[in-house]
Amino acid sequence: MSEIAWGLASDKTAIMLAVALIIMTVLSAGPLHPIDNLINNAPRPFWEQLRIPMILWPDTVASRFVALPVLGVTCLQLAYWHRSWRPIILGAVGPFGMVCLVAAMKLLFTRSHPRTQDPAFFSDSGVSFPSGHGANAILIYGLVLFLIIRYRAARPHIVRRLAYCIVGIAVLQAMVSVYLHFHWFTDLLTGMVAGGLALALTIRLDRMIPEGRTVYWWPWYGGSLWRGEDPDSDGADRADERAEDGPGDRAERG
Repeated sequence: MSEIAWGLASDKTAIMLAVALIIMTVLSAGPLHPIDNLINNAPRPFWEQLRIPMILWPDTVASRFVALPVLGVTCLQLAYWHRSWRPIILGAVGPFGMVCLVAAMKLLFTRSHPRTQDPAFFSDSGVSFPSGHGANAILIYGLVLFLIIRYRAARPHIVRRLAYCIVGIAVLQAMVSVYLHFHWFTDLLTGMVAGGLALALTIRLDRMIPEGRTVYWWPWYGGSLWRGEDPDSDGADRADERAEDGPGDRAERG
């Protein structure tokens, strides 16, 4: 356990994002209040016409009710293709860690809701900071993209388009949440940084899991772990090869 903790804590990207998260939290507590108030008090054109449609559609794009099924389908498909529990483990650990981080910050800082017109922390009631939707857009959709890249499940030009889509989802979510007075502007920025931190730690965890171990756990490859049988060495080798190949590589081999 100490090796896992040290491995996660020593990741350079995670360290930079953790520092960025602390900086954003400090700035959101006071120095950026004028920007929050300026954006929060800006006119909302077509408010009556757009409010309900925006709540019902754009605001749900980065919600867990939409994003988690996308991640779940991706993890299950890749797990089946490669006969490995690794995608399922990462798909469970990443969102769980992100939810724990965001929930802890919400309960600790208890920031007022934008409709109160007061962006102060430590209010009597409020869980506005940071934005869970902002964290979802980066962590969940980012994890989908990472798994697709890791298992070479799509061609490079499609991967680039998916990356553009994730950026678009994050920007759309921020604009909609600010427009609807669901979050302060800094809530969303900090939530995205928190999601990026959770994603970096998940990727680091993936690199720490020995290659082939999650294939050995797969109950339908070779022998069954649940029956007490070990997969034969040839089967394990073939499973490792499958884990390294993308769907296109397997199709070429027939």
